[in-house]
Amino acid sequence: MADKQQIQEWLDKLRAGTLVEADLQQALDCHEGASGDDSPQQRLLYLNTGNTGVDSQVLGMALVENGEILEGPDDVDEWPYNSVLEAMDDGWRVIKFPEMALLLQEDKTFGLGCEFILEKLT
Repeated sequence: MADKQQIQEWLDKLRAGTLVEADLQQALDCHEGASGDDSPQQRLLYLNTGNTGVDSQVLGMALVENGEILEGPDDVDEWPYNSVLEAMDDGWRVIKFPEMALLLQEDKTFGLGCEFILEKLT
């Protein structure tokens, strides 16, 4: 996908009357990406954390990419992110926050209450 600077250059060429077919082809190629498919591919990142804060330490992770579920590396030091905030800083968007209702009773466990789901389109 074209970045903001590239799009601005095309706009400047259009305004100056110097935009040519090759520029439009370049814009189309950037939009389609390397796969040749113009629909973006969704990637999902599941991060289990110690509490509901985006700065909470990641305790577990999984990635869904290209139709496969990939578990995070066994070694915590090799995980790409130590917090949800780090993933957000890398372009991941939170699409599901932890279910607070699952955390209301300390004496009962109702599943993974501190799970964030993030997405990135590529």
